[in-house]
Amino acid sequence: DPYEPGEARLALGIFYEGDFSEQVIIDDETTHFYIYDGTFSLNTDNSFVQEGRESDRITHAGTGYWGGGITWDESRDLSLWTTLYGSFRSEDPAFADFEIRIAAGNEGTVQASAYGYANDGEWHHLAIPLTDYSDIDLTQVTGPLVLIGNAGDNGERLYIDNVYYTQD
Repeated sequence: DPYEPGEARLALGIFYEGDFSEQVIIDDETTHFYIYDGTFSLNTDNSFVQEGRESDRITHAGTGYWGGGITWDESRDLSLWTTLYGSFRSEDPAFADFEIRIAAGNEGTVQASAYGYANDGEWHHLAIPLTDYSDIDLTQVTGPLVLIGNAGDNGERLYIDNVYYTQD
């Protein structure tokens, strides 16, 4: 899904190398990427790439769950954005399925598998309509991307790439 000049595309400062119309930079002052409770490590990887020159590799720490995501200190209005896109790849049991959340006061949650993700070692490009995140106020988003999953063995991997929002 290459970027076309003039289209609205929001980059979140991580998991995306392409062109965009708007970007929120992770500056670790007001915009952060958190790994919850040391449940995984995050590294760039160029062996499996969906777009650009590299992807990011989440490596499970062998804990009772894994999770992390982007947090903004002040809420942002994402009500004009309509779709969250992301590409994921794994074949490890810990990543058989996982939640993709958006935080806005409370959290809206969807399962990756409901949008075409399969734990088969292939890339799957998900398109998630923001209307599927029920009971959240998209004018007050503080967590535009939160990923949560199950217990697993140390070293299991999930690759993530090509994450952005659009106004379709």
